[in-house]
Amino acid sequence: MISVVIPTYNEAAVIQETLRRAARALEQCGETFELIVVDDNSNDGTPELVEALAPELPVRVLRRPGRLGLATAVVDGWKLAHGDLLAVMDADLQHPPEVLAEMARVLRSPAADIVVASRYRAGGGTSDWSWTRRLMSKSATHMAATVLPWTLDNVTDPMSGMFALRGSTLNGVKLDPTGYKILLEVLAKARYHSMVEVPYVFDRRGAGSSKLGGRQSFEYLLHLIRLAWATGQFAAWVRYLIVGLSGATIDLVLVYALAEHLGWPALVSVPVAIELALLSNFLWNQLFTFHRAPVGGQAPSPPAVGGHLDRRDSVFSRLLRYERACTLGALLNALVTLAAAASGVRLLLAAGAGVVAGSVWNFGFNIPNIWRAWRKPATPDPGESAVEPLVSTQDDSKLSR
Repeated sequence: MISVVIPTYNEAAVIQETLRRAARALEQCGETFELIVVDDNSNDGTPELVEALAPELPVRVLRRPGRLGLATAVVDGWKLAHGDLLAVMDADLQHPPEVLAEMARVLRSPAADIVVASRYRAGGGTSDWSWTRRLMSKSATHMAATVLPWTLDNVTDPMSGMFALRGSTLNGVKLDPTGYKILLEVLAKARYHSMVEVPYVFDRRGAGSSKLGGRQSFEYLLHLIRLAWATGQFAAWVRYLIVGLSGATIDLVLVYALAEHLGWPALVSVPVAIELALLSNFLWNQLFTFHRAPVGGQAPSPPAVGGHLDRRDSVFSRLLRYERACTLGALLNALVTLAAAASGVRLLLAAGAGVVAGSVWNFGFNIPNIWRAWRKPATPDPGESAVEPLVSTQDDSKLSR
């Protein structure tokens, strides 16, 4: 059985259509189901409309005394669930209920422990978003991938509010979400081996208005920070910053030594200094920052998931991935340094400007790519190409005990 939790607040205009479409989709795919509506004290009759469908659909309502948040609504709903599969979707028809059938089908195969409906997979999309809303969504997605690069390195749509999972993945796990993005909490803490994304088109809102505002945005940032701390990525971030500062120092010292003392031209000394600083960063990240990085690829059993770097993945392979990831930042560093020096700025000051420019690029746009260098690339199961799977393996350091 699949238990579908649908959080609501003033969704009277669409809730019955949502429930009927969800029921029809699951009936047609042969999946037994229950629909659990968790209502945060709606004043438009939403819970009463849900209860009116109880004679014809397996639906029930959990009424909560106030607006307690979407993420906690999902957790409370799952506590009441009878199914071995757990799912969540919005009530406003922006999540097409018909996608539930595909999510259930994938979970009934051995391909996945978690299925995420993604707007950013081939075949997915958004119906009528303005460019500003698209930019906000992409920015929030990139921010999540930057703060939690190990948790989200293979997820195209970590902001998705429609997903399903095996209930067993939450055994022994304490979910304590903040705000409205419950998927982040699940991906960071659940005990799972594989994740599959299925495409969907984020549709127009059936009725009502968005519940998001400044408070929700603040809670989202707070949630990211809490998850970074809980999964150990915050500590890795501190180590990464220390290594980055050492690399910047090496870059500046070498530029000064090569150009001022050995008389090398800037066109030679600058790229040499940058490359040697990158090699130093790689070495110290290897030994200090990521010495217990999660292992990429599908794991056959929980004990094989966590631990040290995968020794089957050679240091040289990781170095090549690291160099590729750092190419744009290094190029920006060199161009800014040489351009500033050519305009009359002292070479050491020009090199400092280059270091800042390269660092801003890497920290602002490139962290997921850089950190991914320490994870062996996952190999998708060719048998699941029909649903375009992305396999993501989790390590024990991400589990909340």
